[in-house]
Amino acid sequence: MGLSASGDTPQPRAHGGFTPGSDIRDQLRGDHEKALAELEALQAEGDAQRCYERLTQLRRGWVIHALAEETVVYRAIEGVSTDSSHSADERFIEHELVEGLFDKLSRGRPGTHEWHARLNLARDLLVRHIDTEEAGILRQLGERLDAEALVEMGQRFELAREKLTLLEEAKAA
Repeated sequence: MGLSASGDTPQPRAHGGFTPGSDIRDQLRGDHEKALAELEALQAEGDAQRCYERLTQLRRGWVIHALAEETVVYRAIEGVSTDSSHSADERFIEHELVEGLFDKLSRGRPGTHEWHARLNLARDLLVRHIDTEEAGILRQLGERLDAEALVEMGQRFELAREKLTLLEEAKAA
């Protein structure tokens, strides 16, 4: 379940996404929760093969989220915020750094000290990114856009995510 635009009423998710009319902020929070849950499951995994499988799933979801967010959300917020260019640059770099850590993990050996160090660093960076985004961009979206615009952005985000999912599936085939 996601949260409603007000942040306090659960909004059920449809299969593979959110109910029609869901606010972009709900979708971003849902993606953040899912990424953290998948990362925690990866940290708890003891089997090397399942580590690689979980990491592949986590990385794929992260790439899809990051690209959809960059194209739909960051670009839109840059157009309505006067102080967003510096923080937008940081968000792009954080996306890149997390993906880079996932790539290095995919070439590493699960269970080693280096693996755990990279995994912990990825988690720390992901948590920092999420905290910053939820305190900044989600707040800015709520302050600068009305409910209809938030829903419309959510629809564009979901469409971008669907297209990116198809692209990622084609690359994996």
